[in-house]
Amino acid sequence: MVNFSWLPAAFAQASGRLTDNLSELAGSATVALAVTGLSRSGKTVFTTSLIHNLLSSVHNLNRMPLLSAVGERRLVAAQLEGAKAHRLPRFPYLDNIEKMAGNTPDWPERTADLSEIGVQLRFAPAGTVGKFLTEITGSPASLTVRIIDYPGEWLLDLPLLTQSYSQWSHATLRPMRKGVRAEVSGDFMSFIAQHKPEEAASDEVAKQAHDLYCAYLLTARDRHGLSFLQPGRFLCRGSLGDVPYLWFAPLEIREGVGGFAPHTLGALMAERFDVYKREAVARFYIEHFRHYARQVVLVDVLRALLAGRDAFDDTRLALEAILESFRYGHGGIISKLLFGSHIDKVLFAATKADHVPDIQRDHLAALLRNMAAIPALEVKSGNAQFDVTALASVVSTAEESQEIEGHRVQVVVGRPVGSRKQSKFFVGNVPIRPPRAGAWGTPFLNVPVFEPPVIDPSPVEGIPHINLDLALEFLLGDRLR
Repeated sequence: MVNFSWLPAAFAQASGRLTDNLSELAGSATVALAVTGLSRSGKTVFTTSLIHNLLSSVHNLNRMPLLSAVGERRLVAAQLEGAKAHRLPRFPYLDNIEKMAGNTPDWPERTADLSEIGVQLRFAPAGTVGKFLTEITGSPASLTVRIIDYPGEWLLDLPLLTQSYSQWSHATLRPMRKGVRAEVSGDFMSFIAQHKPEEAASDEVAKQAHDLYCAYLLTARDRHGLSFLQPGRFLCRGSLGDVPYLWFAPLEIREGVGGFAPHTLGALMAERFDVYKREAVARFYIEHFRHYARQVVLVDVLRALLAGRDAFDDTRLALEAILESFRYGHGGIISKLLFGSHIDKVLFAATKADHVPDIQRDHLAALLRNMAAIPALEVKSGNAQFDVTALASVVSTAEESQEIEGHRVQVVVGRPVGSRKQSKFFVGNVPIRPPRAGAWGTPFLNVPVFEPPVIDPSPVEGIPHINLDLALEFLLGDRLR
């Protein structure tokens, strides 16, 4: 610490105030990093590994070398932020690590609601101004990374804000008459065929329709790998619970009908739809989303590809809806909701890169880049900075070679959860662009879930990963300079 006691009292007091201000400037920075993604994309595991490896990188410099503050040996300390009176529940990092490192290793539970946790990083600045501030204050710079974990399904609801109930019903029921959706929506479609919007309002009928519609959504997601499923809170309610305004579903509405007579089923559904938009969708963006500075969106590209054309196209639609949340053009929905606040960096990550050999991982990233139409977004002004990568939050496989139909190919090997022996997994060639209509094979949803590797629960060695440090460098590297 610089000693100003030799100066006259007035100068000493002024210098002391300057030192305090500089210390605050250098040492109180906070950045909100939001983590989201579609169902089973690995959000909880990503956040757990991110925290564990940040804490471990102080001791194991080889764990996160592509994060410049670590690779340049400028990271001085990393620790969990103490418990504070935050509005959100605390992310269960310690419980997750214990589960992954237990005698019977397993993966933590999926994200079901908003949660947060803070990691305090102390580092030696790389820039001239930062070095000067450090010399003046006598302490390293610090950055608190506030990590928020939330379900990506909630971002799918943004388009609802510009739709009436009638418009949403038409848009939702149209794809349910063909393909995979038609196969799994029979019970719901039969029910609403018997209940017209003009009939008398009934809580019981509305609740039955809602329950059948939710059952359809769950089947479409879990058995067929579909992703573009609205409303998002029907699949992941968070803290809302089973409030009555959720008891709605689309109805068969004649073209051109915009309003409904009072006390009809259509009027009841439309009223609840409007309350949902106000209380669940708009409130999430205004109260939470507007405070996020950096965002990572996780996508299980491999599962979408293997699940077949319907699932793949559905994932593209879901990505398109999610991307609306990061467009800030004049007059856009987000601009009106957030009053100028916006995310300035977004990373799209193709997860579970350890399920394909090293030579295929760049293909995963390229396929995601094309699925999300990132090249077109990058040339639009007023948007966040975008980047794409392939990563594995935890490496749970090893590479081997195997002869298949007379050809030597690279495969991955791991032990499926609950199995006593290892299994080999070969996905073939991952395309860099969406396959053509005639190139789709039989849908395959049985992607193995390999158990975690041996993990030390204490944050010293860290967890093996692929490109987690590269992802963090894009998201936070500028704040650690």
